[in-house]
Amino acid sequence: MPVDGDAWTEQPEITLYSGSMLRPAIEATITDFEQREGVRVTRVYNGCGILVAQMKAGQVPDAYFACDMEFMNQVRSLFPESENVSQNELVILVKKGNPLGIKSLLDLAKPNLRVGIGHEKQCAMGWLTQKTLTEGGVKEEVMKNVVVQTPTGDMLVNQMRSGSLDAAVAYLSNAAGSAEFLDAIRIKGIPCSVATQPFGVAKDSTHKHLAERLRQAIRADSSKERFTNEGFQWVGEKPH
Repeated sequence: MPVDGDAWTEQPEITLYSGSMLRPAIEATITDFEQREGVRVTRVYNGCGILVAQMKAGQVPDAYFACDMEFMNQVRSLFPESENVSQNELVILVKKGNPLGIKSLLDLAKPNLRVGIGHEKQCAMGWLTQKTLTEGGVKEEVMKNVVVQTPTGDMLVNQMRSGSLDAAVAYLSNAAGSAEFLDAIRIKGIPCSVATQPFGVAKDSTHKHLAERLRQAIRADSSKERFTNEGFQWVGEKPH
């Protein structure tokens, strides 16, 4: 009876697609995994909207770590089971000390404010921002002040630090490495401002077992600390 195993190669290699915001939380874990297993993990980091478009065009990785459940659901036929690993909340990034006194989403509609957000079609952050602005009843007012829409939160952080933006809506994890330059203002009372990150193994991967071991490594206790240090919340949920 045939054994359901991975395809044999001298040095196994798997490809992981991952939302850019997850990179700081998983890079060290993946490097440790490569050394321990004697394998290579090719990482492709980008906005999840861009990654989903690539997968729908036929470029399917062995595993996919999405920024939000919405962008896993869009390729559910490729990843029938996924496991939620972490959560990340949208925040308003402002200059250190909050000199403009921004306290809420509505404050982003103040005259002459330069606001940056994620691109709705290119990343989960952008999609979630639009949903949050709509639920908060301030979308039309705030969008008048939006001067840039980017595929990743890191780009917004860079523009905040360079002084080309007065405020940005990004993930709390995006601000983790810039605490000396930026403050993060929490968005209160809007549940949809929290994103959940699921990890899935492709049903047609030729290295399912290896990809599954990578998932286990990312779910391990040693990985948990790396996530929380980067501003994520750790969640435990069985595959679904």
